[in-house]
Amino acid sequence: MVPAGFLALAVSSPLMAKEFSYSYAELGVADIEVDDRDGDYLYGGGSLALDRNVFIRASVGNLDFDPGEADVVSLGVGHPMRISERSDLVLALDYSYTDPDRGDNDIDTLAASVQSRTWLTNNIEGNLSAGYAHADYDKGDDSGAVLGAGVRLYVTPLVSVAAELNRSFVGDLDTDSFGISGRVQF
Repeated sequence: MVPAGFLALAVSSPLMAKEFSYSYAELGVADIEVDDRDGDYLYGGGSLALDRNVFIRASVGNLDFDPGEADVVSLGVGHPMRISERSDLVLALDYSYTDPDRGDNDIDTLAASVQSRTWLTNNIEGNLSAGYAHADYDKGDDSGAVLGAGVRLYVTPLVSVAAELNRSFVGDLDTDSFGISGRVQF
């Protein structure tokens, strides 16, 4: 009974105009599928708003794919723009480095993206993203589109949980991921 009441409160809360935060710490996990191979990704990261127009973000993670693992480090910069009382448009540029524990096939990836963040209710944020990524492997390189959609529930004004679905078309292998995360804003 409590979860149903909590959901009713979250959906029925009046919609207030408020700004999105770009300063936070986050932990998350994702199920990643590359063709028929399945892996798990665990990460921690954060973002810091330098001012209303620029933020920097970083994360470290571990990708566990059979038969091995890989460490992933990413750095990025973003530019949020308010497009309405309820929505922001975010332009971002991110670099990630993937270091597998087996072999020499390190991966450097540069991605440019645009994301919309919209208050669906006072406690629920929806987002859509699209981008283009270029991955440079030790044995070559690939490029392609990356698409995503997600929803974030604010349990309190500073604490939220999210679910996100992403699809990558970089190279010959399509990659799907479904992740959940928890975030504390400051």
